Amino acid sequence: MIQIATAAPPTDACALLSQSQVAAALGVEVDAGEHVLGTLACRWTERGKSPGSDVARLQIALATARSFEIGKTPIPQWSKTPVTGIGDDAYIVEKGKVTFPVDPTLSVKRGSAFFTISALIPKGSMEQTKALERTVALKIVEKL
Repeated sequence: MIQIATAAPPTDACALLSQSQVAAALGVEVDAGEHVLGTLACRWTERGKSPGSDVARLQIALATARSFEIGKTPIPQWSKTPVTGIGDDAYIVEKGKVTFPVDPTLSVKRGSAFFTISALIPKGSMEQTKALERTVALKIVEKL
């Protein structure tokens, strides 16, 4: 009998990326990741700045299989678009205006791991934000 080892899903969102990886993705120095909701979510903020619309931020939240699937449910005024080339399944949810941490949000499944990514780039467009979230997702998927 062949046994295939599968990695356990992550339990600490801050362990998915290093501070330097987040800084490189955002293009600014960032403070160390700060846990939000215990270890299920982690938020990095531009170094030395208070959160606001002009401050770069990135948030990663761990999810469950159920919440990942529920996230695909249609909601009026929100688009949910499949994304290819990231993990086993992925989709982006957006309403059309960058609003951290909900619009846009990239949700990814890789094996038994599920996570969401939200980013804020000061004065960044929706397309720039989605591209950054994709880049970050690919880094995380490499690690899983």
